[in-house]
Amino acid sequence: MEEIAVIDLGYNSIRLSLFQRNSRNSFRTLGSMKNFTRLGEGVDEGGDIKEDKVQNAEKIMAKFRDVLERRGIETVYPLGTSAFRLARNGEEVAKRLSKSLGWDVEILPGEEEGRLAALGALNSLPFSDGIIFELGGGSLEIAYVKNRSLGKIFHFPLGALRLTKLYKNQEEMRKEIRGYLYSLPIWIPPTLIGSGGNVRSVGRFIMQMDNVKFNHVHGYVIPRDKISSLAKSIWTMNPEEIASFPGIGKERALTVKASLLVMEELTTFFDSQNIMVSEFGMREGKIMRGEEISLIDMRNSWLWAMADFMNLKPPSDIWLEAEKITGSELAGISAYISHLFKEAGWGDPFDTCYKYLLKALVPGFSKRDLGLISAICKGASSKVKKKDLQKLGIGDTKLDKVREMSKEVKKVVKMFPIGVY
Repeated sequence: MEEIAVIDLGYNSIRLSLFQRNSRNSFRTLGSMKNFTRLGEGVDEGGDIKEDKVQNAEKIMAKFRDVLERRGIETVYPLGTSAFRLARNGEEVAKRLSKSLGWDVEILPGEEEGRLAALGALNSLPFSDGIIFELGGGSLEIAYVKNRSLGKIFHFPLGALRLTKLYKNQEEMRKEIRGYLYSLPIWIPPTLIGSGGNVRSVGRFIMQMDNVKFNHVHGYVIPRDKISSLAKSIWTMNPEEIASFPGIGKERALTVKASLLVMEELTTFFDSQNIMVSEFGMREGKIMRGEEISLIDMRNSWLWAMADFMNLKPPSDIWLEAEKITGSELAGISAYISHLFKEAGWGDPFDTCYKYLLKALVPGFSKRDLGLISAICKGASSKVKKKDLQKLGIGDTKLDKVREMSKEVKKVVKMFPIGVY
């Protein structure tokens, strides 16, 4: 399987992400490196990217080059975003960084940045119609999606770091945000999906406050009222106080106030009651091969990839058998994943399934659906309790129903050790 690198040279940070891609339009993340270089500071009024920032970025590119050469990675996509578009010396800086890296930095037009970000979310979350936005340090990209096809894409200079530097007054910042949003086509989308580091940080904080125990926030739904409440409560706090919040951290503490205002204004403009978080954005979209129109094919490509990366044949017959018995597709998927771990030689495949889903980023599902799949796996290993459901974000689910599905899943996986025959 091919290893690919994407380098996101953003307004706020530079990140190297390494992926291993298979033939199913899916991949797994091998690792990443990030540095908060703040390349975009000072470029908003037509200024230059500062020399000290450029020199720091050159050193980072040299480190990335060493990593790429050691791993023997040949396919590398270095992508410059809003800082390069805004700065007078953007093209000159891109050439300097290309020389340090050994691969040419491509300066993305705003619309292309939005398209790639939208692809990342569209091909990893279960929705058909909606608005996808990516909130970066220097810009905000917005894409309209209908029937899982990308429509119009817009990009505005509403990045969290840019707004933080330009506006200290909340009402002035809101006025700037609204001025751009009011130029958008009017549509009330069924789903509002957000990506970008600041959105992920807000999602992680709220998920931890809700006592939900997943490591990743992909597919988690943030209620609008919690966004508004958090925006109000932290506005008078300093960055040191905000940095102490779980999931935020020192580097995001500077920009989270502006991020929350943008998120709140988006929910108001689109009349949305929540935002679903995508951990996939522009970087992931770059290595995808267009929209996956079918929801079923999108989800299945990620499930089949799990088997591919284990060098196993996807046990789809186990899935279908468990689904037939329980009447639940998610129970069938619990059986599928558990059977993969059984074939891979794990002693307790059900407990392994549960722990894997807690820790891994599993594309193709909402966090609520993953919560039920995880609960069924756990129940097949040991007695699942109400507090377990609460920690998985499905506290309103009937416990007896979960236990019954767990029992049937365990029976199917044990009954057919080499598949249904």
